[in-house]
Amino acid sequence: MTQVKIPLNARTYDQEEIDAACEVLRSGFVTMGRLCREFEEQFAQALGARNALFVNSGSSANLLAFFALANHALPDRHKRMSPGMEVIVPAVTWSTTIWPIVQAGGVPVVVDSDPRTLQMDPQSLRAAISEKTVAICPVHVLGNAVPMAPVLEIAREHDLWVVEDTCEALGTRHDGKLVGTFGDLATFSFFYSHHITTIEGGMIITDDDEMAELLRTLRAHGWTRQLQDRAAVESQYPEIDPQYLFINTGFNLRPTEVNAAFGIHQLPKLGRFNARRAAIAEAWIDEFRALSDDGRLRPMQTTEGTESTWFGFPVMCADKKTRDALKGHLESNGIETRPIICGNMVRQPAFRNVTHRVVGTLRGADEVMDRGIYWGAHPSMTEEDIQYVARAVKGFFSQ
Repeated sequence: MTQVKIPLNARTYDQEEIDAACEVLRSGFVTMGRLCREFEEQFAQALGARNALFVNSGSSANLLAFFALANHALPDRHKRMSPGMEVIVPAVTWSTTIWPIVQAGGVPVVVDSDPRTLQMDPQSLRAAISEKTVAICPVHVLGNAVPMAPVLEIAREHDLWVVEDTCEALGTRHDGKLVGTFGDLATFSFFYSHHITTIEGGMIITDDDEMAELLRTLRAHGWTRQLQDRAAVESQYPEIDPQYLFINTGFNLRPTEVNAAFGIHQLPKLGRFNARRAAIAEAWIDEFRALSDDGRLRPMQTTEGTESTWFGFPVMCADKKTRDALKGHLESNGIETRPIICGNMVRQPAFRNVTHRVVGTLRGADEVMDRGIYWGAHPSMTEEDIQYVARAVKGFFSQ
């Protein structure tokens, strides 16, 4: 088999994004401004959300969300995340889902993930609830969806915030709704490898106008410049120059106009990109059906009621030895691979220094960590690329 290079991801931007970025640079106005607001409005409309706030990464969106839950000005909807309060998270996730919880003074409570779907196991949630629980953070892993009905039911019963980490699942539908539109807050990532790209960038959405104003304050230094009700707030402090009026603590998580210029042109392409990802995944599911039937290679199972957007093509092997050998085989044939994100996050060395609580055995997350792998399913793939990967995988199992 002639070797080719199958990267994990390939660029999805073309000349119109490049031209738009160059126009921003020529304009001389490159910091967060008109284009960022335009992209926010378009994103909110696409998701059906009241408010969208553009930030410099998906990780920053998570940081903003959890620091908002810990802030003294948090809207009085549910409990505030004071030091030592708990947030329920899945074991299979990305690191910066969890670090902002810790950085904001919270304690991550880790529940198991389903090795078939890779998603948070809702059956673990009730056992994770304590008098300190303040929020649930479902993470929609690799384009699939967490079953949200039980998450929302438990959140309502216990008066909890729901923060959806949707960084790997932009455009995924579950039970007829876009993921990210179920909870109180949702975060998204536009990193180079994600469903759309702004080079670096992220978004946070909420239907709560009061929460959105708090997020705008925290995003930029704690000042009033980006507030929608800026004049009303500034009128309360007539003795302070409104150009530099600080009403809260904050960060600098602002994106640039270059990022927004990319996003404005990428967002209309999302449907086409995701349709191509799904078609690629379906082709491989068909190609590997015999391997799946006898248990040698099991592609990610789509959560019931979900239209996955296939961030990549995750598979589970029968055991770790087979997974490691398959990884080596694919890499030697030019097919780039990755573990299934962080695997069981509790097993990562950094977690030794993190106060946390584990519920159950995390057996499913261990399976994902030891037996899982994924490779790219990006929309730039050709039919030849798809067949090349299929031949490589089937060739490995025919040895």
